[in-house]
Amino acid sequence: MDERASRSGLRRRLPTALLVAVVVAGVAVAVSAAGRPLPGLNLAQGGHWIAFPGLDRVFHINGSARTVDASAEVPGLEPGSQVVQGETSGYVVGRSRIYEFGKSDLSVERSYVPPTGEVPVAIETPGGPYLVYREAGRVVRLGDGAVTIPAGGVLGDPVATPDGTVWLHRLDSGVLCRLPRDAEQVSCPVAAPAGHTGGLTVVGRDAAFVDTTSDVLRPVTGDGFGEPVPARMDLPPNARIAPADADGRVAVLDPATRRLHLVDSAGLDERRAPAAPISLALADGDYAGPTVSGSSVVLLDLTRSTVLTYSSQGDPKRTMPVPPEAGEPRLARGEDARVYVDGAEGRHVLVVDHDGAVNQVPVVGAQRPDEPGAPVAPPPEAPVTQPQDRPQNGPQNGPPTGPSVENRPPSGPQGGTGGRPGGQGGTPPPSSSRVTPPPAPPPSPPPAVPASPPGVPPGLRATVQGENVQLTWGAAPPNGAAVTAYRISWQPASGAGGSMTRPGSARSATLSGLRQGVTYTVTVVAENSAGRGAPATVQTMVPVQRTPQITIRRGEDTTYDGCEAPDCAFMHVEMTGFDPNTRYEVEVFSDNPGYSNPGRGVRTDAEGNEVFEDFPFESVGYRVWVEVNGVRSNQYVWPGG
Repeated sequence: MDERASRSGLRRRLPTALLVAVVVAGVAVAVSAAGRPLPGLNLAQGGHWIAFPGLDRVFHINGSARTVDASAEVPGLEPGSQVVQGETSGYVVGRSRIYEFGKSDLSVERSYVPPTGEVPVAIETPGGPYLVYREAGRVVRLGDGAVTIPAGGVLGDPVATPDGTVWLHRLDSGVLCRLPRDAEQVSCPVAAPAGHTGGLTVVGRDAAFVDTTSDVLRPVTGDGFGEPVPARMDLPPNARIAPADADGRVAVLDPATRRLHLVDSAGLDERRAPAAPISLALADGDYAGPTVSGSSVVLLDLTRSTVLTYSSQGDPKRTMPVPPEAGEPRLARGEDARVYVDGAEGRHVLVVDHDGAVNQVPVVGAQRPDEPGAPVAPPPEAPVTQPQDRPQNGPQNGPPTGPSVENRPPSGPQGGTGGRPGGQGGTPPPSSSRVTPPPAPPPSPPPAVPASPPGVPPGLRATVQGENVQLTWGAAPPNGAAVTAYRISWQPASGAGGSMTRPGSARSATLSGLRQGVTYTVTVVAENSAGRGAPATVQTMVPVQRTPQITIRRGEDTTYDGCEAPDCAFMHVEMTGFDPNTRYEVEVFSDNPGYSNPGRGVRTDAEGNEVFEDFPFESVGYRVWVEVNGVRSNQYVWPGG
């Protein structure tokens, strides 16, 4: 039974010390220097918030109207901050601080220190929002009674079902854990077969595990796996899996071959027969996603900075460039099931509707004149004729001429007011005396920017494949010179590590010979003619390869309804080599056709072992055995008492 923690404690508000502005606009928001929250403002629960660190503000995007309809000031925003929302509050999540602001008054209320400096996977779902720190193996539930929940190890991509249950995949052991709404600890009712790769998704209202080793979809419940459904194709071990289905199809991206597969999950629904999978070829490049907006599949082409959407049948829907900003754009899936593509600086958002339509929303429509970087009008060019050729009365086309040396009339007798038309101020110079300067020389080309070392390789991921680890990453920013190599190193906390070099075109590498049960820190550094850049870092561990075994024998004598002495006794069951701290269902069998037993659930200890006595039996000469998650015990011939 899942433990549920009551939510307690009144929500404390800090004294409001920040100015907040809410600006309503048709498409864009002109940022004001200060403002006051509108009294009684209530924002729709849908939509999306984005951080604009350059202005120390967050903006609310109305997904259905495709407009910006509110903003709040949050001083000290860190670059790369993301914003998630719950029922009454929004949360600005940076690497070193999390700020909470009220959605009704748009005031910062409190701040938190995150458990680690990694960028979390954010999930907006009922009872949340949640932040999943995959490498640290921790889950933070924000809101009243915010809590950090340990998950027991490095995690894959999490998913959430519509009822607010978060599902987690522990990569070290393959265990699948669930965190129900309001719970304060995870339970782990099922484990993928040892050594199998794959990931979680949601089909309809239920979680499923896409097993890329067995090429099946396994429905997941609180009681374990359901009947597997064939994917009807060879799924790649390093597949990236969409967090939800699109009209019954699960999107699977193969980053190595640049193909998008749409796998029919109809086998999980007995009311219809599954169709063949659909495979789409993609252009060479690096991709983020896939994810899902309603019935549409969404990919972010990082190489060309373009959003691609497809129908659930693989038909291309939209292709939309992402407005250029410094940094890499980010995909976010809101609780309204829309996908939002955030610009790296927070200046633009692309809204992907449920039908695959893509619309751009500029977060800030125009720069303030005093904003750094705002354009300044250049001064008008100096006139090319002498002052006396220009009328002094009436409207002037240029700025007024002062008594500067350059604009003073030539010396000599002057009569009346010089410079008036009609020659009233003296003899006008002949036309040949007009000074026509030579044409301005073409501007000099800007000096060449020297190349600098490459940027950090984006999207570094480590996937355990049996006894090996598969690394994948995106193309590092070249910074003026082509990337010529990637330097890869791996180091345990103690002992020897290793290194290798891959060419500049490489996007993957395989690490082998790693010690089981040891955590390695892996770094990937890009190199060009200017030197080596900053590293991307990830931690990984090859789990200890366990060999589950079960033995049974006659245990302590007992009596039970229909089971009498002296032959009746418990079965003594010893389980070893299973995943630690994991619940399993034990099934009991006998070749005695009159015997039946529903079995029981057990939980292994920290070493993956469990010893117990249960299942009274008295049929002398008949064989008995048990099975756990496909592992069968010895067949024991029951002795007399």
